[in-house]
Amino acid sequence: MDARLIGRRVQALRRARGLTQEQLSQMVELSPNYLSNIETGLKTPKLETLIRLMNALQCDANALLADVVDVTVSQESGQFSSALAELRPEDQRRIWKVLEVLIQDAKDAQ
Repeated sequence: MDARLIGRRVQALRRARGLTQEQLSQMVELSPNYLSNIETGLKTPKLETLIRLMNALQCDANALLADVVDVTVSQESGQFSSALAELRPEDQRRIWKVLEVLIQDAKDAQ
C-alpha cells in the first residue's frame, strides 16, 4: 500500500472541505501529529482509521485507494471518483446532474 499516495489524497480532500488538520483530527479522534504523519506518508492508517477519515471527509474508498489496491473498478472510474471527491459537495451535485443526463442519453442511444 502506498502510504504517501493515500496521505496526499487525505490532505487534498481535507483542504477541499476547508478543514484544518486540527479540525479533522478532532473529527476522527486522532492527534494532529498522527494525522500529519498520515498525510505525509510516514504512517499507514489502519482500516478503522481509514473508515473514520472517509466518513469525516464524505468520500468513498475509491477516493483514497484508487490505484493503491487492485480493484475491479476501471482505472478511469477510480480517477473520476478521486477527482470528484476533491470537489466541494455542491460542485459534486452539479456534476452528478450533468452525468445523469449523459448516462440517460447513452442508454437511449443503445
